Amino acid sequence: MSKIIILTVDGGGIKGIIPSYFLWQIEAALNKSCYKMFDIIGGTSTGGIIATALSSPINGTQPYTANEIYNIYTSDGSQIFVSQDSIIPDYYALYYANDGNGNGVECFLQQKYGTYSLNDARQNMQNLPDSRTKHVFTTCYTVNSSGNNIPNPTLGRDYGPYLFNWYDAVKPENDYLVWEAARATSAAPTYFPVAKLGGGNAPNSSANERWALDGGVMSNNPAVWAVSEAFRTGLASQLSDIILISLGTGSYPSGAGLVTDQTKISDPDYGNWGFTPWLVSDLDDLSGTENGRGAIVNIITESVQLVSSQQLSGLQNSGLTYFRLEPSITREQSKMDNISQSNVDSLIDTATNYLNNDGNAVFQQIINTLKENT
Repeated sequence: MSKIIILTVDGGGIKGIIPSYFLWQIEAALNKSCYKMFDIIGGTSTGGIIATALSSPINGTQPYTANEIYNIYTSDGSQIFVSQDSIIPDYYALYYANDGNGNGVECFLQQKYGTYSLNDARQNMQNLPDSRTKHVFTTCYTVNSSGNNIPNPTLGRDYGPYLFNWYDAVKPENDYLVWEAARATSAAPTYFPVAKLGGGNAPNSSANERWALDGGVMSNNPAVWAVSEAFRTGLASQLSDIILISLGTGSYPSGAGLVTDQTKISDPDYGNWGFTPWLVSDLDDLSGTENGRGAIVNIITESVQLVSSQQLSGLQNSGLTYFRLEPSITREQSKMDNISQSNVDSLIDTATNYLNNDGNAVFQQIINTLKENT
């Protein structure tokens, strides 16, 4: 049996520059588009946008190349992060989904993906010469199925983790538009409004109505999901069937912890914190830098990313072939909405330097493995 090759991409907003650069270099090294190399492509948040762009008919019947996606991240951040004014600070999401004038992340995604559905993308892929991709998914977390009170909620329909994906999209109730899959997976709480999808009212699809949050709230690194999907869809029957390439958007090591001996007058020392310090105060991270917007959010985002990578490293002992590319980044670079030109340039430099130095050995292993198996 030939190997099942999986690509997954983490969440991280504008930090999508980093994995899109890695993919650009992979495509250049093999002179192939990603859809000719990977059997399964999955992503969370910004990684979900990358996953769907690599596999959907955007340029006629062709998906975007990694270089085209990289150019979007380096040039179009202001079209995605459209600031929403609020008289009361922090009362509304920081950025619009749609400002009513055709601006915002939702409008941007609709313009890029058009009216293709997930099943349309799957069928289109089957007709592309030398195509390999058989399954695509993005993660999200459903918080409601109608926006109303639900006395007896059902897991999967009314709440809980959900994957927008090709395998289930053969059923009309799961055949969301591609832009809906990208919008839901990137609906980061406090940054963007909750994504309201399906339900049959234009421009939404006729799939089941779903109110969803960014997949990063439960799986910022979607790699474990990808392994699970390989088995669920029947593409793999054992771990030794799988080659998994997981791309991060950069890790800020100090953001994964806290200084418990806080010197701020308003916060207790040594972790004796209630609601306000955890969710409102600027508790210091391990480097002594103030977190901003709540330390607990940063820790949860980092932890769900680290857990998946550690779990998969353990599964290598059972036959899984696993590669992970992720550079360390600074506090300023770690902000998912920092679209300043100076930060964009610094992320580009970080991605470039990482592949030339710390990440080079793993990158070369990935290239050699893909050459042997595609």
